[in-house]
This record gives sequence, C-alpha cells and structure tokens, in this order.
Amino acid sequence: MKIQLERTLTSCPHKLVCTVCNQWFEVGKIRTLLYNNKGLLQGDVCPLCMKLPAPEIRSHLRERASLLLQQSELSEALMESVRDRALELLQAAQEDVKFPSLIDWWFKKLEVITEESDELEATRLGKTDLYLAERSRLQKILDDDRE
Repeated sequence: MKIQLERTLTSCPHKLVCTVCNQWFEVGKIRTLLYNNKGLLQGDVCPLCMKLPAPEIRSHLRERASLLLQQSELSEALMESVRDRALELLQAAQEDVKFPSLIDWWFKKLEVITEESDELEATRLGKTDLYLAERSRLQKILDDDRE
C-alpha cells in the first residue's frame, strides 16, 4: 500500500470518510490517498490515521473488512458490493504501508502554494483560459517526471 499526496480539488467535499478508521474528517488543502500495490485507489486517510504506525493501519483495515462482512441485512446485490470492498480491504491489509516522505510533503505544499498563486494571478489578469491550458501542459510534464 502507498499513501499518496494530492492537491484537494475545488470539487472535493469538505468532509470525507477515512478508509482506515471509517470516521468523518475535514479535508485540508492536501489529500492523503491510500492506494494498493496494484495502483487502485482505496480511499482517503484522515490526519489521525496518518500518525498511526503501519501495523495499526493494517489492523484497522482488517477490522473494517470484518465489520463489512458481518452486515447480513443488506440486499443480495448490495451485499456482493460490500463483500468485494471487504476483500479489497483485506488484500490491502496484507501489504506493507509506504508513507510519503517529508520531502514529498514539502514539494506538495510548495505545489499547492504555487498553483493557488498562479490561479489568483490568472484571475486577476483575466487570463483564466490561457492559464488552464498552460497549467495542464505543465502538469503533464511534472507527472511524466515523477514516473
């Protein structure tokens, strides 16, 4: 499993449910997303769970999967979906957890500050369409460099 940092988009709800502890939390400017080793998104991780050691995160995921499997009052179609989710969580709980490094946090914070500043400046100058096209091109270059 890997916890990856992403900028919170304006379309993102202000409150999300943590994949690890199943509690609601306020979203900041940076989202912490949990991916399994296959690269599939498992969900968001709250700030409290980000402070947990890897074994506790895996333990919480196993507990959540167990609770999902115990839900018997659901319809058959919904139960199948819940069962699939429980299996995904159980599989993820078997993987090592890779946390973002301090430098990853630093770069993501710098990226957020830079993008916010660029957006404000583009709005001020009325160049929103030009800015969005240029930002998209630059984001692709940055994404290619990370891989």
